[in-house]
Amino acid sequence: MTTMTRTSFIDSLERKKNTLSTMGFFQRIPFPALQIIEKTMVEKKFVRRESIFLEHERALFIWFVKQGHVKEVNHSEDGNDLTLSMVGAGGMFGISSFNGGDYGFHSIAETDVTVLSFPVLVFRDNMEKYPSLALAVVSKISQILTQSRDAQTFSQECAEKRLLHILIKMSAEFGKYIPLTRKEIASMAGTSVETCIRTFSRLGAAGLIKTEPGKLTIENLENLKNRMRGL
Repeated sequence: MTTMTRTSFIDSLERKKNTLSTMGFFQRIPFPALQIIEKTMVEKKFVRRESIFLEHERALFIWFVKQGHVKEVNHSEDGNDLTLSMVGAGGMFGISSFNGGDYGFHSIAETDVTVLSFPVLVFRDNMEKYPSLALAVVSKISQILTQSRDAQTFSQECAEKRLLHILIKMSAEFGKYIPLTRKEIASMAGTSVETCIRTFSRLGAAGLIKTEPGKLTIENLENLKNRMRGL
């Protein structure tokens, strides 16, 4: 019994040292398998604003965020960037690589980041071996599709409701403190920076948010949701 307890304790310590074991996508995979999977990944660091991959670049890897935040954007013909999503620690990005071909968007380090990349063909093999990993990936893709549907629905709403929707969505990703500029939030909501500033002033006066350079604090999430429902 003592030997089994000691072995379990050692396994627990080793698992804590394993990068993948802290990520929800991999937590149900047996530890010996995780050690094998980890050998197929490459860890990379990017500084803030550095490109991780470009739109239309050959999609050969699937990516995960270890530390920091990554932004996915589309470049429009008028020269403006549309922010599609923001991915934090433990999140997956570059999902278009599953279909082969090219990435459908540009990925940028929103902060200094550490990311993990897996050759997409190797990762797909692991999905076949471990149903829990496949289920986690399918759930993520389903979430992205839902967000895309919501974005289309909210595109017809007034600017304030679109901004509230983005704030609520980002609070689910980042928590109370959202490390985004007003320009970035305005881009995600499809509105101007000026409109964003005016709207945030009203929300601040109502005690719902607090804005600082490069950061926004959600002061009352429930009232923020109630305000959006009332629009």
